[in-house]
Amino acid sequence: MRALYRLLLVLLTRMRHAWYRLCLRFQTTALRGGLNVGKNVLLQVPLRCDGYGKVSIGDDTAFGSRPAPKAGNGEVLIQARAAEAVIQIGRNVLFSNNISLISTVGITIGDDCLVGDNLLVMDTDFHGIHPAERRTSPGTSRPVTVGKNVWFGSRVIVQKGVTIGDNSVIASQSVVTRDIPPNSVAGGNPAKVLRTLDGC
Repeated sequence: MRALYRLLLVLLTRMRHAWYRLCLRFQTTALRGGLNVGKNVLLQVPLRCDGYGKVSIGDDTAFGSRPAPKAGNGEVLIQARAAEAVIQIGRNVLFSNNISLISTVGITIGDDCLVGDNLLVMDTDFHGIHPAERRTSPGTSRPVTVGKNVWFGSRVIVQKGVTIGDNSVIASQSVVTRDIPPNSVAGGNPAKVLRTLDGC
């Protein structure tokens, strides 16, 4: 009886993973540059990948959290807008709900990161600053790099050109406009280092 139960559990797990991959395929048909998805990627909210660039998602990454705050269906948006845009997500990254990663050049998120709800990462201004350029220029773009094991609190905004070092914590509702060194706790608008993490 136990052997039958284990076999059934294995079959159900495989069916669930196949279903997630099928859902992922249908939700990312608008991505023209290419999508590379690792093993055991878990979808608990809709994932929408679109644009002209490339997206890579590492093994054991999960999108959505049932107990976390959720607006609407909690969709996660990964948008590689330009043909040269590359969004790379490492292994074992846990995303909450209502996340937006929007790139025209590149966004990299390292392994083992924890991402609170409503994170917004943008590597571009989308529009020129000068009044005459606001409808004609895409503005300035610079890549964003997030190291390994970074923890983002709720409702964080990360702007273009930022590098966040390994093991850092970004406090809730922070706006990150400049680099954060490794092993730091940062917060505020604009975010600044509040303290370092001892023993890292």
